[in-house]
Amino acid sequence: MPTLELLHFNDVHARFDGLARLAARVREIRAAAPHPVLALDGGDIEDSGVELSALTRGVAAWRLLRAAGVDAAVAGNGGLLRYGPGVLAEYAAAFGAPPLLSDVALDGGVLPGTVAARLVVAGELTVGIIGITDWFTAYADFGLTELPRTTEVCRHAAELREQGADVVLVLSHAGIDNDRALAQKLIGRVDLIVGGHSHTLLPDGEHRPNAVPIVQAGNFAEHLGRVRLSVDDGRVSVVQTTTEPVPADAPRDPTVLAELAACERDLAGWLADPVGTLPGGAELTAGTGSAMVLLLAEAVRAVFPVEVAVVYPVHCAAGIAAGAVARGDVWRATSSPANAAVATLTGAQLREMLRRGATAEQAGRQPRAFRGRALGYLHAVGVTAAGDRILVGAEPLDDARRYRVAGTDVELLPYGGLVDTVPADLTLDTSRILPELLTEYLVARS
Repeated sequence: MPTLELLHFNDVHARFDGLARLAARVREIRAAAPHPVLALDGGDIEDSGVELSALTRGVAAWRLLRAAGVDAAVAGNGGLLRYGPGVLAEYAAAFGAPPLLSDVALDGGVLPGTVAARLVVAGELTVGIIGITDWFTAYADFGLTELPRTTEVCRHAAELREQGADVVLVLSHAGIDNDRALAQKLIGRVDLIVGGHSHTLLPDGEHRPNAVPIVQAGNFAEHLGRVRLSVDDGRVSVVQTTTEPVPADAPRDPTVLAELAACERDLAGWLADPVGTLPGGAELTAGTGSAMVLLLAEAVRAVFPVEVAVVYPVHCAAGIAAGAVARGDVWRATSSPANAAVATLTGAQLREMLRRGATAEQAGRQPRAFRGRALGYLHAVGVTAAGDRILVGAEPLDDARRYRVAGTDVELLPYGGLVDTVPADLTLDTSRILPELLTEYLVARS
């Protein structure tokens, strides 16, 4: 009776020392096991709060998954939500295999660099794995569409069985609630759901009547999940589902540590590249006249033919000193994953936007996306205050006139607090994020 063991973790969020400890334990288990062992990642290996991950748009994290000996990984929201679907092909190249993703589409097909499902050979068994992820409304800004999850999983499960899969798994970054809803619909089609996204620790897995078993291993590389399955005459049995803690002093895998050092060297070289000069520098100061924030606003305005550009200081973390500017100076100044945006607003809407952005209440807001950092006072270029009047260029702001206004998704979507509804003609430039945009601006003007 063939036996298969699955080792799984999820939501590591760029805890790379933790990943090295997980990898060491995975190699130890594999070396001792008399049966095949597969290692699976349940998504969000990346984290924009960790420099190596943020400055490589998550690519370094996928290089480290490969070094850790992971066999299959699902695309989480960590990279896709921040950098858009174009980054997934980079993840595939770094990982050496495409991320799995079946329930989000681009132009009706799979996202470039991904596959909906794939077969993995494990000893004498063939394992079919289907990837799913949670849906965020912001994905629509990238031109993505949500596919019916149950329908897609069932369709791919049937295809994998036809292609010879002895075992079929769902590798999920959809969260425990979505997994539970799905588990009740997959009896007889799928053998196991290996979950992520909700950071749920299921010490012994979840085995409910009339539902597919679910496993999930918490977060931050603190636990390793283990599943043992057996296959007897075509019937798959989930024999055991457990998790084990990975102590902070556990051994670290040398292959992962070596790749981590290589990633850091590559990043250092990339950051040292010169991108231009800034004779006067751009200091980041509090209040409404920060040269750094105004520089970023000018860079955003250069993307579109507009009269006004608005930017919150929260996008900036430091200023840029006068003189030669390296790529690292730009990324230290702003690593914001926001995208440039443009929309048409009436003068009355622009006036209200500027009024809100000048209030202490708005400046003190701390959106979750910025990890508790306050938005700061809105900065604008192309518009000035002259006494009680507001000038756009040299002309008084006309409430009835229509103006082209640039910013980012933060300033021009309702969650930024400056507009109440999505502008009808809002356009996002999802091809790059703010540090890349500012780099291009400095290169062009130097």
